[in-house]
Amino acid sequence: MDEGRYEEWLSLWAPDGIYWVPCNHDDIDPMREVSIIYDDRQRLGERVDRLKSGSVLAQEPRPRMRRVVSNIEVAERAAAEATVHSNFMLGIARFSHQQVWVGRSIHRLRAESGGVKIAHKKVLLINSDQEMPLLQFLI
Repeated sequence: MDEGRYEEWLSLWAPDGIYWVPCNHDDIDPMREVSIIYDDRQRLGERVDRLKSGSVLAQEPRPRMRRVVSNIEVAERAAAEATVHSNFMLGIARFSHQQVWVGRSIHRLRAESGGVKIAHKKVLLINSDQEMPLLQFLI
């Protein structure tokens, strides 16, 4: 994502993959409460198409992004799936502004033909209960 290789990123997702960024609390029910993002694989594809189209004004000029991922832990492992936790810091610079996003990611990875795919990604932002700018990118 940091390099703008959106199609490659999208290819990492399982057909039934879910990308979720909860709002206010880490364990809300996304079917009953508001989330910052709750997208299935089709919606992720639409986001990628929009990012590539050049129609997202907040992406012109494209911001410089870099993330640091640390404390990677395999939390659970089953026959074809593993749950992996990690911490991240994402820095974004555009014009004279810089933003820093910090949180924890929980990935459920699944072995499928052709490799390992992301079946579920949950991003727990440390500021998810605060007012935040519009997310024009994917964390």
